[in-house]
Amino acid sequence: RTAPGGMAPHRPASRAARLGLGVWFGLMVCVAAYLLARHLVPLPVPTAEAAEVQTAFGELRAPDERRSWAMFHVLYADCRCSGRIVAHLTSGARPGDVVERVVMVGRHEEDERKLARADIPVVHVTAEELLERYGVEAGPLLVVLDPHDRVMYAGGYTSRKQGLDVKDLAILELLRAGTRAEELPLYGCPISQGLRATLNPLGL
Repeated sequence: RTAPGGMAPHRPASRAARLGLGVWFGLMVCVAAYLLARHLVPLPVPTAEAAEVQTAFGELRAPDERRSWAMFHVLYADCRCSGRIVAHLTSGARPGDVVERVVMVGRHEEDERKLARADIPVVHVTAEELLERYGVEAGPLLVVLDPHDRVMYAGGYTSRKQGLDVKDLAILELLRAGTRAEELPLYGCPISQGLRATLNPLGL
């Protein structure tokens, strides 16, 4: 039969087509939820009291920097969250009496140029060295040492994922005033091979 005007009638989608579309949509929802969930989970941080953490980060200072507070920013070149920390570090004045270093896994030429202009030295390490020597598996991670090389803070920068309020200077101010700073969750990217495999077993 033909519709009025000689046009063929519109045929509804077949049951197989509707089923295929439903399966595809369900799969896309599952993949999206999987990718979102693994970015919302706080990542592990090293124990501040661990001897290897205090020793490894303490050795990043020069001998004449031993009497100063120090902030170490552990970043991953392939992580957008780390890129936001670089933007924060290079967007304004930094405390002149505090030692600062960026400990970076991988290479990011533009970020490293920004850090060089801000006079913040970069120490390059491999993911394996970061785990074995520093006990760190994820970034961006903030580590603050007092003048005696004691780790006073090891944690994240913001209270929520992709937060705009980076609290490194507020944390430093509390610590220098003798007040304990509550450790913020580390929202960012896995760096060690083991943690990447755990959080992304599908390799997406």
